[in-house]
Amino acid sequence: MVEPASFPLIDRFYRAQGYKVKCGTSELVYAIAAESEGFIAAARLLPQTSGHFWLRNLLVANDWRGQGIATGLMQQLLPNLAPQGCYCFALPHLTGFYSALDFTQNPTHCPEDILRTYTTYRARGRDWVLMGFIQG
Repeated sequence: MVEPASFPLIDRFYRAQGYKVKCGTSELVYAIAAESEGFIAAARLLPQTSGHFWLRNLLVANDWRGQGIATGLMQQLLPNLAPQGCYCFALPHLTGFYSALDFTQNPTHCPEDILRTYTTYRARGRDWVLMGFIQG
């Protein structure tokens, strides 16, 4: 997990990849760095009023994709989410990736705060898929 003092470096990583993201002080941020490159992957977990987390901006730098880095990052952070679990809005082509990590597509239980946000994004035309992870 990245300490809040390093969030500006994570923000810079996202910007370098073309994302306008700013980590908030209440977030849990996980990242992987390469010795000579700095951060090469990051993910943000935003705490929700329901007590669950919303996974946002899981990203691996272009030059590092296809090497299992995103899977490794997720395997690092998921055990720390019990018992609350987390939810994400996956791009359709990534549902298999999340399913392999034990996320459920369109989970039967979803906290109202996350479902409300998801519904808003869908109404705006986003084709994301709601995925949920609850550690059993």
